[in-house]
Amino acid sequence: MSLQLTQLPPLPSGFRNGAGFAHKDKVYAGLGSLGRKWLQLDTRQTKEWVECAEFPGVERTDPVCVPVDGGCYILSGAGIVQGESSPSVLEDGYFYNAEQDSWHLVTDDIPMGLLGGAGIELLNKQLVFVGGYNKLVFDSLMQQLNDPLVCDNENKKRDCLHAFMDQPIESYAWNDKIYRFDVQTKQWLHIGDNPFEPNCGAGVWRLDNTLVLIEGEVKPGLRSLKSKQLILSPQGLVDATELSSIVEQDPLHEGLAGAYCSELDGRCVVLGGAYFIGSQSNYRNGQYYSHQGLTKTYATKIWQLCDGKWTCIGELAKGKAYGVCLSISNGVVLIGGEDENGQALTECELISTE
Repeated sequence: MSLQLTQLPPLPSGFRNGAGFAHKDKVYAGLGSLGRKWLQLDTRQTKEWVECAEFPGVERTDPVCVPVDGGCYILSGAGIVQGESSPSVLEDGYFYNAEQDSWHLVTDDIPMGLLGGAGIELLNKQLVFVGGYNKLVFDSLMQQLNDPLVCDNENKKRDCLHAFMDQPIESYAWNDKIYRFDVQTKQWLHIGDNPFEPNCGAGVWRLDNTLVLIEGEVKPGLRSLKSKQLILSPQGLVDATELSSIVEQDPLHEGLAGAYCSELDGRCVVLGGAYFIGSQSNYRNGQYYSHQGLTKTYATKIWQLCDGKWTCIGELAKGKAYGVCLSISNGVVLIGGEDENGQALTECELISTE
């Protein structure tokens, strides 16, 4: 397979840790480092990005974005609520209508932490969610780090972070339940348990009622090495299968968080993402602060799930992570992200097959 890279018009400013979706070959992206801005690019005309209706809620990073016919749902994320001094896991969600270019609130009582989680739409406007940061754990850390006695003292801040990071996976209590949200009745319901370790920042591929989660974090700084498939219904989990792992093809693979994930030629593709070389062995050896002293690495490989196994089909010119990847009729669009210098990117690229 030969890949072709086409540069699309750049974003007006650097974009990372936000959300996006595609609709009729128009791509939408916003939130994260763009604040409340919501932008659109028509890839058929490739002129420039235009501003759409501004997001009405609290500015947020890493929300769950669930694409649906004619729009998307944006739920949770982390942001600073009016009157508060530190970020918290947000408990509200909104729907964006692409045809009307409008937003409206759909819920303000999300019952669990969804920051960094994943979701899918099933029949009859039923949304199903897995994963996500524990709200109490996250909020408590942010309050500690923003305490004037801590934030103005580098030693205390370092000690606070060390104590937080130096814990086993289970101590973070990430969401290990499966929840359903009925858009029409506004009701939340626990419909099952996630048989896999809960993730944050996993690559997400949706196909009908199937949600595939590729790697992601299982605790801050430590990535999963597993790809998981969940077949879901509004009533609960139908089937759970562990898929082939990238590490089977690349023994030095450390797992990915913030990777670009979408569909190319009918198959799941994962590219970019970030990880820490040595974190897996550190954790296995009992060093729970597994990425302490390690440098974050930004991946360049492009992986595609072919006949049940991951195959490396190419490489990016440079490593990057934490942007948005969207499928359109003639390929996948990579929007923004962050490079190895921690710089939010404005670049937008189309990857297609020749």
